[in-house]
Amino acid sequence: MPNRPFVSVLIPVYNVEDYLERCLDSILNQTLTEIEVICVNDGSTDGSLKILEKYQKKDPRLIIVSKQNGGLPSARNAGLDKASGEYVGFVDSDDYVEPDMFRKLYETAIQEKSDVVICGANIFPETPRADQWLYDCLSPSYKKLEKFDAEFLFSDVTATPFLWRTLIRRSLIEQNHLRLQEDIMIGEDKAFQCKVYPLANRIVTIPDKLYNYFWYREGSLMNQTVYAKPEKKVLEHGRLIAHVAETVERYEEKEGIEKAFLEWSIPFLYDDFIFLPLNEKIDLSSKILQVWENCGLLEYVYELPEWKREMVTYFTEVSHEKKQDPTLSVIVPVDVEAEYLEEMLTGLLNQKIDGLEILLINNGTKNENYAILHRNLFKDKRIRLSNIPHTTYAGALNRGLALAKGEYITFLETSDWYERENSLGEWLEYARKNDSDLCGSNYCMKEMPKALGGIAHIKKENGLFTEKSMESEFQNLMYKRGYLEENKIHFADCSIFTGFDFLAKACLNAGKTAWYDKTAYIHRKMHHPDWISTDKCKKVLAAMAELMELAVDKQYAYLQVKICELINGNEFGKILVNNTRAFKGNPSDFAYGENSQIEVIISLMKIAGLVDADFIKESGYPVGRTYIKTLYEIIRERHKFLAELTTK
Repeated sequence: MPNRPFVSVLIPVYNVEDYLERCLDSILNQTLTEIEVICVNDGSTDGSLKILEKYQKKDPRLIIVSKQNGGLPSARNAGLDKASGEYVGFVDSDDYVEPDMFRKLYETAIQEKSDVVICGANIFPETPRADQWLYDCLSPSYKKLEKFDAEFLFSDVTATPFLWRTLIRRSLIEQNHLRLQEDIMIGEDKAFQCKVYPLANRIVTIPDKLYNYFWYREGSLMNQTVYAKPEKKVLEHGRLIAHVAETVERYEEKEGIEKAFLEWSIPFLYDDFIFLPLNEKIDLSSKILQVWENCGLLEYVYELPEWKREMVTYFTEVSHEKKQDPTLSVIVPVDVEAEYLEEMLTGLLNQKIDGLEILLINNGTKNENYAILHRNLFKDKRIRLSNIPHTTYAGALNRGLALAKGEYITFLETSDWYERENSLGEWLEYARKNDSDLCGSNYCMKEMPKALGGIAHIKKENGLFTEKSMESEFQNLMYKRGYLEENKIHFADCSIFTGFDFLAKACLNAGKTAWYDKTAYIHRKMHHPDWISTDKCKKVLAAMAELMELAVDKQYAYLQVKICELINGNEFGKILVNNTRAFKGNPSDFAYGENSQIEVIISLMKIAGLVDADFIKESGYPVGRTYIKTLYEIIRERHKFLAELTTK
């Protein structure tokens, strides 16, 4: 090994005992042997340090630096303080690299006389799938920059962020006294690159995918801060932009840097800013507008594309709003079609109620609907718009629950509406007056908003709250947010049973309940399919079995009765029978197990076996063979099919 290593590889380590050995093996077995591997133990409380010590005994190139936990930027800075290599590279301890990564990066740096070399990366796991942006980002083409290019830093998606696929000449860092900003926990890579790239004499990107990025891991810092706490991510992005702006101001003589910074930072923040609560929007918009003005916003605003100027307008309008704590959050999942979206929003925005926030969860709706969402976002600042990759109905509703800030929460479908302009206000007032965990209301079904007649669902005053609620839909209740959070009640993905499952679990745990004895919610009469896929049938039956077990355990007779009614009723019973009709062709032609009779029959037998018929009778509910009606129909259809075969 030469007097100093060619490359110092910096690895921050924090509670990664399950992944660390794979990472270390990939680095210590590099084809470039003239390296030092600096592992910064950032206060790990698991077995990570013991693993480091074991590897250090086998390979003296591994250097351990132990410190109190301070976060990723702090750990990387500790590694930089210790580094002695000609170049420095970065690896995250739950990832791993290709055997020739640092040889290729170092040889490119030497041959091109480059201060910075950037490579591509592979992404895993495949499920859940990362955003397409990430795949594009980690697939660079060959480029060579002889001088600073602001567009490369702020507009080229393949250039930033991610320090772990970047090799940097260490003298560039040390001579300019550069370190990562330790209080920037999301986007610290980008912030550091904004300091480095303007000073580099030459930057090269290569298309080789030399790094293996473990993009999603339960318990990882990124998963906890970005995915589990989306609002924190936005506020951290605001702090990142403010920090990068300070760097831009220092380098203002660099051609085009201010305009490029504005072009990048405005949409970067806007896309998530729009789902923040109004009060947080007001605070952040006031601060960020000042940051942009310091970087030439007023000078460059009319050089920006129209759609970016519209974003600036939105930030400006929000900054002039008055703060108000929300009392009610209305969560609206917006799916692909959302045929009546405009009509629904018009009615909702006309509701006479103080403290309303509207959470529109865009679950991959079509472009014309997105235009309606965006137009109304600008029209009424009570709207919060969350754009998510297309997911399940339950996933969209849970996103709304995670974001809601109101004292109470309710739900609205894009096809439905409220009866009167004061329906929500009066209903909420009644819920708050009774301090209820749940507050139900009467509802009605109509063909259209101005229809004179409809099918009314009015509950008798002497009925039990649980019974009245379970005869409703989950949208016909208001839920105290603190109650849902305390009891960890959320939506399970169980297809057409998703709403009832949530409703039942909410009702079974409720303490204080109330019933607003007026019609508030109107359901539009819609066509319902009489067939769903086998996979969805399995989800429904699994959820029903779980709920039946809960009903038996807690001795809720009515819930047992209701589940039996749902399974054996005309609507869902017909779906199950249609789904399990015997094969008319070769079962091998059905790759996804369509018409899987056996599993459905077993599930129905399990649910029927859980029913406590004696307890149901003792509780005053009639019970007979009707609770196995659908099971009987499926078996009868099977026997009929078999009889037809024997007669041919």
